[in-house]
Amino acid sequence: MELKLVLKAVLLFAVCITRSCASVYRNMYVELGTTVTLTCTNTMISWHDMIFVIWKIKLRDKKCTIAVAKNDLDHDTCLDGKKQSHTADGMYHLIIPNFSIQDEGKYTCDTSYQSGGTIEEVTVSGRARPQLTGWLEYEQGQTVAVCEATGKPAATIQWKTPWNSTFVLGKASENTGQLSTVVNRLHLPQHASYENLTCVATASDLKNISTQFSNFTFRDAHSQWPIIFVCVLAAVLIAFSLTGLYLCSNFKLLSIFRKLCCKPEMPVTNEEKPQQPYDPEELQPYASYVQRVNSIYNSSADLFKA
Repeated sequence: MELKLVLKAVLLFAVCITRSCASVYRNMYVELGTTVTLTCTNTMISWHDMIFVIWKIKLRDKKCTIAVAKNDLDHDTCLDGKKQSHTADGMYHLIIPNFSIQDEGKYTCDTSYQSGGTIEEVTVSGRARPQLTGWLEYEQGQTVAVCEATGKPAATIQWKTPWNSTFVLGKASENTGQLSTVVNRLHLPQHASYENLTCVATASDLKNISTQFSNFTFRDAHSQWPIIFVCVLAAVLIAFSLTGLYLCSNFKLLSIFRKLCCKPEMPVTNEEKPQQPYDPEELQPYASYVQRVNSIYNSSADLFKA
């Protein structure tokens, strides 16, 4: 590798002394998430005449190099999926798959060939199409349509309404090097329908590409289902409780009514008992007892006398 770098420096120095080295600087905007192809030079150079092609890459958080030489091994310190390629007609490219914000930076292509050399620097910046979401809210008894656009750079939001939109609030929050989010709120007039409402987001750096959103629904419509279920369950429990209380109270009233209206048969008192047949012994128990005792005693005395 050290031999390769020394060879590269010597050859470049010799080429620049004998021939003028052309330098080109340009900016390039690409869409995030796409495969980006950077052209090293517009000059067609056959591989037979090529000496080396070196990409010096300076990103946000690192620096790396990707190089190919005619008489040396390929060199790659990036190790992140970027690769160099060339076509049969002599065009040299750097391919960046799935371009992300981390790939933003300066890409310098240094080429040397038999008849000259070029240095071309490309500053590559990522752009993202506006991604739109929208919903409806209630604010102080009025319906409010909310439109949120996330992209890079910050998008411009406009409304398409059947009426003249008079009260629009906008709020943007942007982070350097990250996606930007723009929120726009539209207060709907009284009794206005939101069915024909459309939110339009435009990104100027993406050739005025516009994105539209018109499917507005209340954001908390799904989250209200658990609350509705709990309310219905509470109402059912309350209804059962009231029904039980009502039935219990009716049973108590019925039992009281029965006690008042349907008296049970009272036991017969002494006054109401029927008179028993007259028994003289019960009225004169002592006389009867004396008489019985005397009769027994008399019979025993008569027996001993005999």
